[in-house]
Amino acid sequence: MFGAAKRRDALREPGRSEARAVGALLIGGAGLVALSLSLPHPTGVDEPALIGTAMAMLVAGLLCLVFNHRVPLPLSHLLLAASAVAAGLLTYESGVAAGQYGSIYVWAMLIAGYFFPRRVAFTHLAWLLSVNAVTLAVVESTAAYSPLTRWIFTAISLSVVVFLTGALVARRKGSDLRARRFFDLSQDMLCTTNPEGYFVELNSAWERNLGYTSEELRARPFIERVHPDDRERTEAEAADLFAGAGRVGFENRYLARDGAVHWLHWSATLARDEELIYARAADVTEFKRVAEEREALLSEVEALAVTDPLTGLPNRRALDEQLPREFARTRRADGSLCLAILDIDCFKAYNDTHGHLVGDVLLRDCAVAWDSELRGEDTLVRFGGEEFVVLLPDCSLEEATEILERLRESTPDGQTCSAGLAYWDLGESAEDLLGRADVALYRAKEEGRDRIVAS
Repeated sequence: MFGAAKRRDALREPGRSEARAVGALLIGGAGLVALSLSLPHPTGVDEPALIGTAMAMLVAGLLCLVFNHRVPLPLSHLLLAASAVAAGLLTYESGVAAGQYGSIYVWAMLIAGYFFPRRVAFTHLAWLLSVNAVTLAVVESTAAYSPLTRWIFTAISLSVVVFLTGALVARRKGSDLRARRFFDLSQDMLCTTNPEGYFVELNSAWERNLGYTSEELRARPFIERVHPDDRERTEAEAADLFAGAGRVGFENRYLARDGAVHWLHWSATLARDEELIYARAADVTEFKRVAEEREALLSEVEALAVTDPLTGLPNRRALDEQLPREFARTRRADGSLCLAILDIDCFKAYNDTHGHLVGDVLLRDCAVAWDSELRGEDTLVRFGGEEFVVLLPDCSLEEATEILERLRESTPDGQTCSAGLAYWDLGESAEDLLGRADVALYRAKEEGRDRIVAS
C-alpha cells in the first residue's frame, strides 16, 4: 500500500518518481567514469572530456534528485534520452568501443520498461539503438566483431530487457489490481495512516459508509472528523501504537459528510518498517442502535414486570424484591420498619353496582390519592385485587398510624378502607410480617371496617 501511495504522489506531481530514477542513472554513469579512470585503461583516452561529461551527468543527476517534485514528465523523457547520448559520448571519448559504458544503456532500458508504457519504452529503445549505431560507426572496436554484429547483439539484449521488465511490471500491476479489487470489495473500512495523522490509502467502503471521497479524507488530518468527545482517546490509542503497542482495538464516533454520527470499531497495527498504521474500521452504528433499542426494551420489560399495569404502582414482585433490602437497611441502621395492608371496603359490591370499569377507575384514584399522602421514602404497592401494601421505613407504630389515618381519610368517591398494620421486630421473615398485617386487616374488617388495627 505504501508503494501505491508513492505512485499516487507521482500522479499528483508528474515525473517525480521517473525523475528520481533518471537522476540515479546519471549519477551512476558519472560513477562509472570515475571507476574506469581509477582502473587501468587504454592509452589515448580523452580524460578531460570524460571528466567533463561525467561532471555534467553528476550535476544533472543531483538536480533531478533534489528537485524531483518539480521535474515534469516530458523533461524526464528528455533526460533519459540524453543519458543514451552521454553513454555514446563517453564511449567516443574513451577512444575504443570496449563496452564499459554499455551498462548505462541497460539501466536506461530498465527505467523505460518499468516506468513507461510499452510503446514509449520501445521509442526510447529505438533512440538508444540509433545512438549506439552512430557510436559503433565512429569508434574503433577492440573486438573482432563488426559494428553491425555488435549492434545486433546490443539490440537483442536491450529488447529482452525491455520485454522482461515490461512483463514483470504488467504482472505486478495485475497483482496490484487484484489486491485493489479485494481491498475495495471489503465491507469494512480499510486504511493506512502516517505518523502525521493523515490517511495514506483508503478503500471504497469509506465513501459508501461516510460519504467522503478518498481525496477529501486524505486532504485533512483524520482526527478532524472524529467526534470532539472522542478525539483525545483516539490520539492516545494512535500514540500507544507508535510507542510500541503491537495492536489496539477501540471504538469511537466519526462524523459523516451529511452530519450523521457513526460508531466505528477499530483494529489497528503499526508497520514499523513503513512507519504506517494499518487499520480496519467496522461501522457498528446499526449494531449500537439495535443494542440501545434492545436495552431500552429490556428496561421496559423489567419495569413492566415490577409495575402494576392498572395503577402504575409497584406490584407484588417489586415488593418481594424491595422487602429484603429494607430489612437489611433497617437492621444495619438499627431502625424501625412498619408495613400495612389496605383494603377498599365492600369493593365487590361497588363493582357489582357500578361495573368493573368504574371499579378500575376507583382503584386508580385510590392509588393516586394515597400515594400523594405518603412521605418520599414510603412505598405504596398494588398487592392484588383491592388490596394495597404500604411500606413505611424509619417509622414508629404511632407515626405509621398517623400516616394510615391520612390515607384512610383521603379515600376517594366516598369510599372507605380498612388497614392492618404490623411493626417489624428485626427478626421475622417477610412472610411472617405480611401474615401479621393480614391478620390485623382481617380483624379491622371484623370490627366493622373503615378502621386501622395494629398487630
